[in-house]
Amino acid sequence: MMNKALPLVLAIFVALLLVTAACSGSPPDPSSIPLTQVLGNGKPTLAEFGSSTCIPCKEMKPILEELAKEYEEKLNVVIVEIYEQLDLAREYQIMAIPTQIFFDSSGKEITRHMGFWAKEEISAQLKKMGID
Repeated sequence: MMNKALPLVLAIFVALLLVTAACSGSPPDPSSIPLTQVLGNGKPTLAEFGSSTCIPCKEMKPILEELAKEYEEKLNVVIVEIYEQLDLAREYQIMAIPTQIFFDSSGKEITRHMGFWAKEEISAQLKKMGID
């Protein structure tokens, strides 16, 4: 009798694991998202061009990760590693790192900022763009 119930119990356990994983709700890591992929998805985008060896870029990463969580449904947040994507850095004429660029929902550049940018200031810029 116990052997007949085991496959059913295992199936239910696996189904619960899959549902839990699907509902975890954590946004993707901003450094793993390709910029070209999100610029056409209909949401505004905040892209930071930087390097993992740059101190201000390292200081920006947790801020960007927080913003990705807070604005998950309203904003794409992307970190572009410039030394891995030199063509993209050239295309957007990145002259200093970190550089943050805001794009509207159609992928058009709205504004940019160079250097460390405090979360409060980024939130104020998002508000100006109509993103609350």
